[in-house]
Amino acid sequence: MNRLITTLCLGVTLSMPLAARADDSSERIAEATSLVNKTLIKNLQTGFNVALEKTVAPMPEARGEAVRKELTDEFEKQRGIMVEGLSKEYAQKFTLAELKHLDEIYSDPTYLKFQTMNADPNSSVTAISQNSVTKLLNMLAVAAATDNTPKGGTPPAPPPAAPPVPAPK
Repeated sequence: MNRLITTLCLGVTLSMPLAARADDSSERIAEATSLVNKTLIKNLQTGFNVALEKTVAPMPEARGEAVRKELTDEFEKQRGIMVEGLSKEYAQKFTLAELKHLDEIYSDPTYLKFQTMNADPNSSVTAISQNSVTKLLNMLAVAAATDNTPKGGTPPAPPPAAPPVPAPK
């Protein structure tokens, strides 16, 4: 009888750290999920919405609505995949304390103001960034095109399409 009680006590004692680790893991995943939604997914959603509206704007209304629905449905599917995968990855790489610290940073009002300004497609910050990036991409395209000289009678490869230069605001 004593042996049975000892075995049961040992079993309970050994299982406690596993339960504690499972609780810690689920807490870390929950904290990481909150962080992913608050940061990466929020920014991705903003960018996606802007790109989607620019894409469907020139389309006839019926086609635009169909495309909007299809792409929004796919975005939601991909969002779920990203949130789950990123949350698990961050939960493995960061402690609960580190995840909570990151949450404090991303919840800071000054940081939120900074992010809002950077995410606004109509802000001067975005215009400055887009103009610089567009110029650099155009320079890369020209450099790549000039390096593609014909060799041995083969026609030159067409240069990569450069993104359109946004109109000044």
